[in-house]
Amino acid sequence: MLIYILSRGPKLYSTTRIYKAAVAKGHTVRIIDHMECDLLIEKGQFKVVYNEEILAKPDFIIPRIGSSVTFYGSTVVRHFEQMGVQTLNNAISILNSRDKFRSLQFLAAHAIQIPTTYFSNDLFYAKKIVQHKLGYPFIIKVLEGTQGLGVYLVKDEENATEILSHFMAKKTKIMLQQYIEEFSGKDLRVFVVGHKIVATMMRIAGGDDFRSNLHRGGRGEKVELTPDEKDMAVNAVKALNLQVAGVDILRSKKGPMVIEVNSSPGLEGIERVSEEKIAEEIIDLLERLKT
Repeated sequence: MLIYILSRGPKLYSTTRIYKAAVAKGHTVRIIDHMECDLLIEKGQFKVVYNEEILAKPDFIIPRIGSSVTFYGSTVVRHFEQMGVQTLNNAISILNSRDKFRSLQFLAAHAIQIPTTYFSNDLFYAKKIVQHKLGYPFIIKVLEGTQGLGVYLVKDEENATEILSHFMAKKTKIMLQQYIEEFSGKDLRVFVVGHKIVATMMRIAGGDDFRSNLHRGGRGEKVELTPDEKDMAVNAVKALNLQVAGVDILRSKKGPMVIEVNSSPGLEGIERVSEEKIAEEIIDLLERLKT
């Protein structure tokens, strides 16, 4: 098969691992920077121009779309879809998963437990919601942040006034979320491929940070999931109509809760901790899905 990996970083661990796994299975693979793709519609035909070359129609694309370029990246994925190209994660699912509140809407609609969450266009009643629903401390999240960026722990009313005023002035879309104190600084990362769990780890924050992301100095450890956590992870991926995703789960007093589903999860940390070959699992899935 001819496979395009849509990635801005050809030397990134995840991109390199997927590339090598596909080549090892005998596939022809190109790494394409989706931000350098020009999209052409001519006489009802969809074409992708890359460095002045009209790309041949691939059999499959593997999107690795970063959060900072979600809109254009998903538009490129959609263009390939219109060409009749199969994709592991489709454009709509990428958009739905990348918007933190929209993804929670999908999860809650499928009876998947999430922390109490509030979103508003102007935040006028935000403090009342905190007082009556969330309490202090609580979490503020920017709707399209990733790797722990745009996530804040608000400890008291003074802190809330300062942070909320800042985001209101900048007209930044944020959501307010219940703080799960009993699992602070930790979460479970569950890597799902083709509705099958292929790797897991517990991420633990470094120092006093409440965020457990490995990119922020956290560490990963092996972990055994409960049956409920396994079902929750798979069902979360199904709810967002994804094929490859990382599901982040907290262990609360009320049971497990999903806080995020990542449609372009990194492989490096979780492959190292779990000792599982996730890249090969992704290529195996692609081969099974090819029609």
